[in-house]
Amino acid sequence: MTPDLTRHLPSISVIATDLDDTLLRQDGSISDHTLDLFMGWLAAGKRLVVATGRPPRSTRTALPPALAHVPLICYNGAVAFENDSTVFEAYIPGPTVQAIVARLLDRAPQARVGLEIDDQLYLNQIPPRALAGFEVVDLRTVFHRPAAKIILRHSQTDLLGDALDDLTADVQILTSTRYDVIQILPRTVNKAKALAVLAARWGLGMQNVIAFGDDVNDVEMLQQCAIGVAVSNAVPEVLAVADHITGTPEEDGVGQVVEWLLIENGKLRMEKS
Repeated sequence: MTPDLTRHLPSISVIATDLDDTLLRQDGSISDHTLDLFMGWLAAGKRLVVATGRPPRSTRTALPPALAHVPLICYNGAVAFENDSTVFEAYIPGPTVQAIVARLLDRAPQARVGLEIDDQLYLNQIPPRALAGFEVVDLRTVFHRPAAKIILRHSQTDLLGDALDDLTADVQILTSTRYDVIQILPRTVNKAKALAVLAARWGLGMQNVIAFGDDVNDVEMLQQCAIGVAVSNAVPEVLAVADHITGTPEEDGVGQVVEWLLIENGKLRMEKS
């Protein structure tokens, strides 16, 4: 770490990390070494937040029991939980969901459309692969309800035509080269905003946070915290805004930085490498 980043150390008391392709290895696990480091961080009275684009149901199942209690930010920042209680939520309003989905069904009837509502994925077609927590329904029966996100397949762009042109100002479109997905989200939602809400509950701010990420939905979080760390397998947009680049999940990249934090704060009696 550079001296410029080291100067932030006294104020860092929150780690916020993405899951997929950042913390989780290819087999979906967290290394024992990184888990031990997280437990040392928490034992020192610090805080850990998981911030992901996943829904709550699959976020919880991805975490080992030792981290089951940590605060969660899900749906790219549309909802945040602490002690299993919802402390922040910002959904696409029901009338907006209805207008967008009706347009999609009318202009792109063959496209696969999904709605994330109350931790349940509603699809208009059977998915090509197994998914957790989904139900195939006529979306007209549920599209009046607020939604965390509307999901489309990027590979079906040719079917969408002009269906995504000139959408309401209530929403934003998020795409990534990493996944075959187009996400329609509430306009003001991002991980940084939800993280700032959690930090404020603890009397802290983004100047007290170090954040880890790899994809476009992590950009604001890395930009707005004290230290933004990209894993080396991150997309170019994330590498461009990172203060530091660490190893891949297979290399325990997040753990490398957490170990540095603990050493610098005197919580581990180890020589710096």
